[in-house]
Amino acid sequence: MTEELSINLDSIVIPTSSSKVFKDDCMFSFDTAFDPNGLDICMTCHQAFSRGEFKYTQMHSEFYNHDIFLNYKKIRKINNKCEIENDEQPKKMIKLEIKETLESDLFDIKCSIYFQKLNKSIEYPNNELPLKVSQAVESILNSTSSEKKEEISSWELEIKPCKHSLNLIQNPISNLQLKKCNNCELNENLWICLHCGNLGCGRSQFGGVPGNSHAMLHEKENSDHYIAVKLGSLSTDIADCYCYSCDEEIKVPNLSKLLKTFGIDITKFIRTEKSLTELQIEQNIQWDFKMTVGNNNEELKPIFGKGLTGFKNLGNSCYLASVLQILFSLKSFKDAFFNLNGIPLDKILGNFKPYEDIETQLFKIGDGLLSGRYSKPDNFTTETIKYQHGIKPSGFKKLIGEGHNEFSTMLQQDAFEFWGYLIDKLEKKKIYGQLNNSPTDSLKFILENKIKCKNCNFVRIKNEITDFINIPININLLEKDINGNEIYEETTVNESIKSWKLPEIFEYSCPKCGNLQEAIKEVGFKTNPQYLVINPQRIILKNWVPTKVTVPIKFDETLSLKDFKGNGLLSGEEEFIDEEGEGEEITNEPQFDQNVMNSLFDMGFTENRVKHALFATGNKGAEIAMNWLFEHIEDPNIDKPFKASINVNKKENNFVDSEKLESLSNMGFTELISKKALILNNGNVEAAVEWLFNNPDDDGVIEVDESNNDNNDNYNDVLLKKLEQENDSSGEYQLIGIICHKGTSVHSGHYVAFIKKEVEIDGNKEKRWVLFNDEKVVLAVKENMKEVESSGYLYIYERI
Repeated sequence: MTEELSINLDSIVIPTSSSKVFKDDCMFSFDTAFDPNGLDICMTCHQAFSRGEFKYTQMHSEFYNHDIFLNYKKIRKINNKCEIENDEQPKKMIKLEIKETLESDLFDIKCSIYFQKLNKSIEYPNNELPLKVSQAVESILNSTSSEKKEEISSWELEIKPCKHSLNLIQNPISNLQLKKCNNCELNENLWICLHCGNLGCGRSQFGGVPGNSHAMLHEKENSDHYIAVKLGSLSTDIADCYCYSCDEEIKVPNLSKLLKTFGIDITKFIRTEKSLTELQIEQNIQWDFKMTVGNNNEELKPIFGKGLTGFKNLGNSCYLASVLQILFSLKSFKDAFFNLNGIPLDKILGNFKPYEDIETQLFKIGDGLLSGRYSKPDNFTTETIKYQHGIKPSGFKKLIGEGHNEFSTMLQQDAFEFWGYLIDKLEKKKIYGQLNNSPTDSLKFILENKIKCKNCNFVRIKNEITDFINIPININLLEKDINGNEIYEETTVNESIKSWKLPEIFEYSCPKCGNLQEAIKEVGFKTNPQYLVINPQRIILKNWVPTKVTVPIKFDETLSLKDFKGNGLLSGEEEFIDEEGEGEEITNEPQFDQNVMNSLFDMGFTENRVKHALFATGNKGAEIAMNWLFEHIEDPNIDKPFKASINVNKKENNFVDSEKLESLSNMGFTELISKKALILNNGNVEAAVEWLFNNPDDDGVIEVDESNNDNNDNYNDVLLKKLEQENDSSGEYQLIGIICHKGTSVHSGHYVAFIKKEVEIDGNKEKRWVLFNDEKVVLAVKENMKEVESSGYLYIYERI
């Protein structure tokens, strides 16, 4: 080795098994080891950088004085059948036969030691290298990358027992047989009823698995026979168990003992069929979503270019991918997180752990999606049509979900709930990117909530800043087809907003009348947002189970809000105004029992809904919260990010009406807790009494973070004035994006995004609908848009 390439051994750090080693993509871009320059893995901090367009390796070296890198390149091998093996684009994930595959079986790996300051490299292995360098290199090469650790866990589904599997009673039938379905000739996809032993075929499944649903028919004829087990799945380490009542895959305690009732010894069974988990994984990876059209099943045409980059599915990450595709199609998010010159310097300098910084990850995604550098055909696949390889948002997914009960897992999640969670996270952390204000401000608008006493015409008007509306779907069941599928009458977004706008009659404690009166509650738009987000409420309760309905919503590309404005104060009405003003918002986050939350999660309820229910019922347990959820499943605010907010006046002595306080005190409640109950329930005595009985152990203390609330109040005041000043009176909108969901449950199935884009076709630019189905980005056709009608889950309109 020449003297000019002498190595400072003190700068070399040998990673241990607990060290973070990044070798999947660059910290600031989606360049990978498959690119011509490979990746440069810092031998001091073990982060990966690239020498691509933006010279991130050089920047890291100069900013942090880390000079020595392991240059790491992968070249895909071609096997004897001339098919290209590529573990980064699995066509199927099959667990029936598990064998360890080494990287060296799939790739040729080339390494060298790169000295950045001298711009010199020496090949590795090299006998002239000091032992410490060789040890560090081997440790890096043999380590499991941070991304791969996430991928390993991404295929694990958390399946838990349900209440029906905990107290299972067995009564075996007399004609027990395990050869074929009791109702037809099928001898595969067989499910045994764990209550009586009846053998029935299952539903037809993804991948061509046949089924006539006779196991489900048996449960309908025997309403307390909830649990069935798939015979072909049985082995000592896995078994498919399903609860028809919960409509979920579950675990059954003491399954081996229960099966022995029917003469089945699980230790002697050899698994012959794919499990539901494997079928779900294949479905998530391969979901076509009409990727072929016409009688000849012609594949849709992939397109490439700036703003046309797809995401690689990380297992069950399509909910996240569809949300990010929509957000980064909005001008405010492009302006905030896309820089033509790559990651801004201030996110590289002084940002030693970019993998822990959400804003950096957003800039990385902005560059990946919008630059066009990664939107090119992936020639290393066996598919005839060459789609993209797709960028992997692994770092962002891990970081944004940290600490969250659902988004930190690798299970499929609700895209709309993730949308709200992400928006809320960006606002709380004040992540503005290159803007002076939040990019989420473009989603904000003012809703007018008006309550009018029918007795005295006293009116109370409250203006609320929000960033979406939940609208009911007009459900009219027409018939069922020969397969039992429900056929619904078509509706429109416009009709659903009309239903949302309808006045509501309720009992109201009128401040002028001084007692309960009938009142009319109305809601309407006071301002029009730049982007209007609408969530049709497709989740309804069927047999006490949250189920998605496929009511077709007519595909209309325009929407007018002119008929949905708030009415304001009308002639003959008198507005009630608090003497102390609207007050300030105080947040007091309660503590919930995690075991209770988990049991409600298992029933299919989302975190926001669970928290709303537990807070409303005084944290009294899963059953009480579940009953509350069933009663309030259609509440318009049920999916809003949970925040235990109370509206109080700044002068503590004027928080509540003294007469109401006295009435509660006369019932035996202390003044402190009575005051809190009234504040939490906006002065409604009946609701306060219910809250008091649900919260007998509450200490009545309201914690206030004055400084934080002052900041939030100031920001909201500024935003309120800004929205009022910028309001557009026309209220005309055009549809620019839709997130669609296929499947009966939001916790399974598949999400895709349709976005109106300007694309170049035959040399001409025109606006067309583009389908983003993970890494597959294609021009949509009429058949696709027809599917949107029954699967549209989140609609995004832009103000004209």
